Amino acid sequence: MTISSAASRRGASATRSQPRIEFASFESRVAAATLDLLVLFIIGAVAVTVGSLVVLVSSDFERTDPSNTSIYIFWGSVGGIGPAILLYYFVSYAWKGQTIGKAVMQLMIIRSDGHHLGVLGAMARVIAQLAYILIVGVGVIAAFILRDSTPQAAAAIGASLVLVVAGMLWAAFDSRRRTLHDRIAGTVVVRLR
Repeated sequence: MTISSAASRRGASATRSQPRIEFASFESRVAAATLDLLVLFIIGAVAVTVGSLVVLVSSDFERTDPSNTSIYIFWGSVGGIGPAILLYYFVSYAWKGQTIGKAVMQLMIIRSDGHHLGVLGAMARVIAQLAYILIVGVGVIAAFILRDSTPQAAAAIGASLVLVVAGMLWAAFDSRRRTLHDRIAGTVVVRLR
């Protein structure tokens, strides 16, 4: 057997073993994100409800002033919404490579090389999604610095929002349907068959 025939056989078996990947459409990603927003709303509502119930019970159903501890618990539960959201995304990505919205839409996040995300890939994707918060945060800080001039402050926030929207809309024009955070994390969203 020659080297070239062995290489051609190995190449043929490599192409046969790799399934054809169908990238998720922009519309299906938007629908999945909308469903995930509903899940995030539920997470936030549960946290606020738990904190409110603690305050209500502490105040003897508004007959007395609530205790300081119950107020701290309320604000702790409100403050826990952000970490709970990050945990939702991290566990969803690490466990199955899909959130509830992506599961309903039959989408899955994989690494660009076709392998499952795993823990490190999930961590990279969550950190990459935080880039949007960083961009908006820079816009808000710039607006605060420019607060004496309303048009300049509005332009700073507007520019940051335009960058975030452009990062999301990138998927509509990319051949592999990747957004900014997909490119940062080295992931793609595919349709399950």
